[in-house]
Amino acid sequence: MSGQEKTIWDKLENIPREILYGVLLIVFIIPMVYPLGLPVPISPNIVLWYDTIEALPPGSVVMIDFGYSGGGEPELGPMAVAVYHHLFRKGDIKVIAMSTSIEGTQLWDKAMAEIKPETKYGAQYGVDYIHIGYIAGVETAMAAIGTDLRATTSTDYKGNPLDQYPIMDGISNANDFDLLICYTTGGDQSEGWVRQWQTAYGTRYMCSVLAMMVPTMLPYQNAGQIISVTSGAQAGEMEGLVRVPARGIKSADVITLTHILLIGYVVIGNVAALMKKSQGGIK
Repeated sequence: MSGQEKTIWDKLENIPREILYGVLLIVFIIPMVYPLGLPVPISPNIVLWYDTIEALPPGSVVMIDFGYSGGGEPELGPMAVAVYHHLFRKGDIKVIAMSTSIEGTQLWDKAMAEIKPETKYGAQYGVDYIHIGYIAGVETAMAAIGTDLRATTSTDYKGNPLDQYPIMDGISNANDFDLLICYTTGGDQSEGWVRQWQTAYGTRYMCSVLAMMVPTMLPYQNAGQIISVTSGAQAGEMEGLVRVPARGIKSADVITLTHILLIGYVVIGNVAALMKKSQGGIK
């Protein structure tokens, strides 16, 4: 068609890639700056998470393992924050955190900075929540904490004695916990808690892992050893249930809009090709 004027269908079929990627970039940025809060379907496993926490009786004690690395924070961090919001909002729940990942204490600090428990919920460190620090050894640490927490660690992550905190009164081993939650980028943690706490003590257990790890963990849920397995990428669903839109909703908006755009690109390309064919432009 070198000697002919290009039709609209020719132009649509040959949109410069710079324009395609430029529009994609704009669609990516908009919801990150201005979250749209597009509807997010809630999966059954997220509902299980929510219902399990909602059903905790007053005075329950929850152990949370921040077992993920900095590389996994963008996926798992928003889920951890959303669940903490739920626990703090429910109230009268003791939340004791630890880390089987060496970066976990820093990532816990980051989560607390986002949540602002004192300001938003009136929660007090050492009374309503605490972090007892990084405990090395992964499964060895899990087993030791389950057997005798005070013999394993006597201070919190700040180095202060655990005995000075009211939240630790009466807490000595796995039998004192009503629920165990783990966020992790590693199978050693997600599967280790099954072996060291759920199997050994019957502790009720939920975990949130990287999306690629979910198929590995689902058999444990099917066997009744884990209440619910989710991926951190589902944080937007949890944020919707607890009504605290944050990074998870932004990510969900990005995924939704970019997929709609890509479908639009496919439709435009196919319509252009069909129109050219109908007009004799394609043999």
